[in-house]
Amino acid sequence: MSEGHRDEFEASTGGHSAAAGEPVWLDTPRDGVKDTIESIIIAFILAFVFRAFVVEAFVIPTGSMAPTLYGAHGTIACGDCGTEFAYGLNDLGTPHRSGSLLDDRSTTTCPNCNYKNRNLVINDRARNAESGDRILVLKWPFDFGGAGFGAHRWDVAVFKDPADGTTNFIKRLVGMPEEVLMIVDGDVYTVPASSLSDEAREELAQLVVEKHERISGLQSGPVPAAPEWVLEELDDKLTICRKTAVAQHVLWTLHHDHDHPPRRGGRDVPQWVSASQQTGWDTSRRTVRFRDAGIDGDFIYLANKPLDAARAYNSGTRSSRKQPVADVRVRFVISAKGDAGLLRIRLAKHDKAFWATLFMDGRVTLCESPFEPDESTPIIGDVQLEPFTSRGPVEVSLENVDYRVSLSIGGEEVLFTSADPSSPAHYAPDINRLRLARDHGPVDGPRIHASGASLDLSHLVIEKDVYYYQPNRNRLRGDVAWPRSHRYYRGWGTANNPIYLRMGEYFVLGDNSDFSKDSRLWDEVGPHLTDRGAAYQLGTVPEDQLIGRAFFVYWPAGHRIKWLESVPKVGQVGIVPDVGRMRWIR
Repeated sequence: MSEGHRDEFEASTGGHSAAAGEPVWLDTPRDGVKDTIESIIIAFILAFVFRAFVVEAFVIPTGSMAPTLYGAHGTIACGDCGTEFAYGLNDLGTPHRSGSLLDDRSTTTCPNCNYKNRNLVINDRARNAESGDRILVLKWPFDFGGAGFGAHRWDVAVFKDPADGTTNFIKRLVGMPEEVLMIVDGDVYTVPASSLSDEAREELAQLVVEKHERISGLQSGPVPAAPEWVLEELDDKLTICRKTAVAQHVLWTLHHDHDHPPRRGGRDVPQWVSASQQTGWDTSRRTVRFRDAGIDGDFIYLANKPLDAARAYNSGTRSSRKQPVADVRVRFVISAKGDAGLLRIRLAKHDKAFWATLFMDGRVTLCESPFEPDESTPIIGDVQLEPFTSRGPVEVSLENVDYRVSLSIGGEEVLFTSADPSSPAHYAPDINRLRLARDHGPVDGPRIHASGASLDLSHLVIEKDVYYYQPNRNRLRGDVAWPRSHRYYRGWGTANNPIYLRMGEYFVLGDNSDFSKDSRLWDEVGPHLTDRGAAYQLGTVPEDQLIGRAFFVYWPAGHRIKWLESVPKVGQVGIVPDVGRMRWIR
């Protein structure tokens, strides 16, 4: 070792050299405790910074986003068909509302078979509700903003309640800045404000100011409505907002699953039945069979189960409206026993009926006709696939949602309609007729026809889309000196009541449309927004009130330990993680 290196080594070992193989002991720094404390403080600071700007955890207290996210709820397996479903309860942290409490004598209706389940072990009076979903929310994308990171339509977002500025709300973003929005027949329609005439845009902007003046009490009189000439211009320019594929996936809810047939009999029991007494169909088992019997128009349909927007989550003592729903999906797995014959699926909405025809030799067609198609019926889509016998069991799905009909075979979309008016597959809404209609009437459910074939259908399911309700007349809270006759309005953004979203304003809706106080129903301006005057518009969320995008359920209601159920408080808490229900939020 050189002289210089030896001096350096001796200095580091307390001024003496260590013998070969002898351990070198270093002195403990005198400020070790101080460093530890500083490290802990820095860790806390970093945790708070992470929470404030990156990711924060929230808990869902109510069912306004069910079934995407659950608030306080109970879970039950239907006593008749065995279908498991959740039903809404009151948040234990809020006062109970008389008349809405569930107890063990209450009932909740199965979404699959209509059976009224009793003996609700988990109920409001027992105060043992399963906790709401605990979620993680990404904050930084909204902070960065822009097309890549900012808020997007159909995001599930957390924001401050416009009524108080402290409560955190969670809803789905459906209306974006600088557009006009209107909900018609359960669907969302928008048009960029820049696409409107100057006169219409100015009229809608003035309505925002007048609405603020009426609500704030600066002027008397009813909340103003858009003039008919503006609505007629909107009829020509509004377009339907179709959901993203990931959002649509979670917004489908069960209507009937033939894998869970009810055991009871009766007129209220849903069941697939044939239109005629002599038929080639056998629906008595979970696997539906068809063997051609030479009968014209041989089809089955689901009886005793009208298609409506009612949800099992709301089916306790709450009253859920029976609004007809025509946006549906029917899916099954088909097993063909030969190359002869065909299967047809019919979906109808209002005055249009679409037919997907599956020929067992592999040809697939799509057409629109009020009657069962024949050789003269115009075809709007045609594709040749492998014969169904050579493919083995294959999944088939036909859906009519947001004015788009789509047929998928084996998980791949093969035929669909188009919004292009010049296309033979054109399919679009008549907004004027839908807007002015008071009642769209009952919905004709799916039908399945077959002829000349030998086939089996398994895992036969019907699902329905979310329906955004038109609220009933609601009283504004406003100034008590306001005359009652002037304190009523139709929900913001609903049919004949479009809302003009200005720069930095968003419109939000809950997935549980019937029981969600969202943009349609807001009637209070919190103190944090009062000073903004007409710069804040009721029914909107200002951009600076957005907190972040919900992205993961990290702790759904856990499993309870049975042998602890008798222990007060502890036995009523799900302390075992339910890993199977942890999920991404779409």
